[in-house]
Amino acid sequence: MKPKIILVLSCIIFCIGLSSFQQGADLGLARVDKTNGKMVFFWNEPSNDYEVAFTFANKIHDIDCKSPAQIIDASMQNANVETANQGKIYDAIIIGKSTQRDLAVTFKDKSKDNSIARVKRNEGKYIFVQCEPLANYDVIYKGDVSGIGQQILLGSCPTLQEKIDKLLKRATKSKKDFDGIIYGSSKNDLAIKLK
Repeated sequence: MKPKIILVLSCIIFCIGLSSFQQGADLGLARVDKTNGKMVFFWNEPSNDYEVAFTFANKIHDIDCKSPAQIIDASMQNANVETANQGKIYDAIIIGKSTQRDLAVTFKDKSKDNSIARVKRNEGKYIFVQCEPLANYDVIYKGDVSGIGQQILLGSCPTLQEKIDKLLKRATKSKKDFDGIIYGSSKNDLAIKLK
């Protein structure tokens, strides 16, 4: 074969392999931030192995009227009270897991990047709550689903699930294709197209 044909075939094979790799990438991964030196997984779960150090009651007054940042601050306080009571250390907390109590966890391998989370899906869309997708993305829709207007008018606030449902509904009405939403970690609530 001629060198040009070999080069072209090699490029085609490389591009197909790269495309397959990108399509196989897990778009549901995100990076969480630390609060007071601890990682916080809010409506998502660590991608690395962990052990439960202890569970704690996450009693937050008027929780539906709180922003995700306010919920995280209160959760950290609740976890710190419990760690003082039990004398156990932890690396991160998981808020909103499908258990009655939230979790304080330690990671099995501290040498890994333990800030990577696997997010939940709702209606087939990735839900990034208080975290940032690892994949690049384009913003498709910007809005505000905080529920402040409902609080002023009705004296009550929508639940976190209702806020997420509202953001999904608004993004769907925009008639633009999107893969997920980002709630709580930016100035606006966003619908995004992952790359």
